[in-house]
Amino acid sequence: MKKLLLVSLASMLFIACQQEQRYFAESAETKSLEAGIAAYESGDWDQWRSHFADTAKIFVNSSKGVSLDERLKDLKANTSSLSSYGFDNEDSYIEMVLDKDKETWVYFWAEHSMTIAANNKEIVFPVHLAVRFESGKIIEEHVYYDGTEMNNEMSALANMSDLENTIMGNANLLAQAWIKNDIDTFNSVTAENLGRSVNGIQIVKNQKEYRDLIQSNHDMLSDIDIVISDMMIIGNKAYFKWTFSGKNTKDTANLPATNKAVSTNGMAIWTFDNDGKATYEDVYFDQNDINMQLGIPLSAPTQ
Repeated sequence: MKKLLLVSLASMLFIACQQEQRYFAESAETKSLEAGIAAYESGDWDQWRSHFADTAKIFVNSSKGVSLDERLKDLKANTSSLSSYGFDNEDSYIEMVLDKDKETWVYFWAEHSMTIAANNKEIVFPVHLAVRFESGKIIEEHVYYDGTEMNNEMSALANMSDLENTIMGNANLLAQAWIKNDIDTFNSVTAENLGRSVNGIQIVKNQKEYRDLIQSNHDMLSDIDIVISDMMIIGNKAYFKWTFSGKNTKDTANLPATNKAVSTNGMAIWTFDNDGKATYEDVYFDQNDINMQLGIPLSAPTQ
């Protein structure tokens, strides 16, 4: 009986050793796909192309394949309208599988994010790649994702009027004028009667007062930056969210430099005239949040 058990155990071990490994968390092929993805993210198209066979077919949400040249042309066109794009590689998943037909497939899942340059709109969607390798090169790639939001956004941008395009461009120039304290740019995209309200209270009544406001921020803060997101143009108005940041490295008459960084979020509604020049800004943000970050004590309400 003991000999029988030993023979059975030896047979099981022999059979297990003969079974072919079919799933791989890492391989030369997974490394090749990861390198190709990195090349796509950096816009190194020669490097991206080097991972494909010249005869490769690529299927994008379709059963109809396109050539490598056609896919490359589409990728260049799509990414040219983006200010940033790429995959969330920290939460991505990749594996290689040898299927029943002995074909080598690499599967990749990750979230892809992109920011449209024209309006700073960020779009995030999951992507699945199914990639077949042969002799170390990709000969077949299947790309699956839901492009509804991206397509709708691009279509809306393509159908904007000339005035709407001017307003969108000038809204971005206003942010740059703030960041660089660029008076010439600021004057070129604003009207002389420019006004500004903060949380419903008007604090600026003309272009000069607004320029003084920008200057006062630069007199106190360095490394000023403004990031606009989710811009939408409706009629003569631009609606968008923004993030303002800087560092209090400069002494002023009322506040010695604290060397503290500040960052806050807000929303702006800019009104433009028919020439595309800004005439009014309604902005909403928490001033107390900024004061607390700068270390300015809050005053008790007066009786």
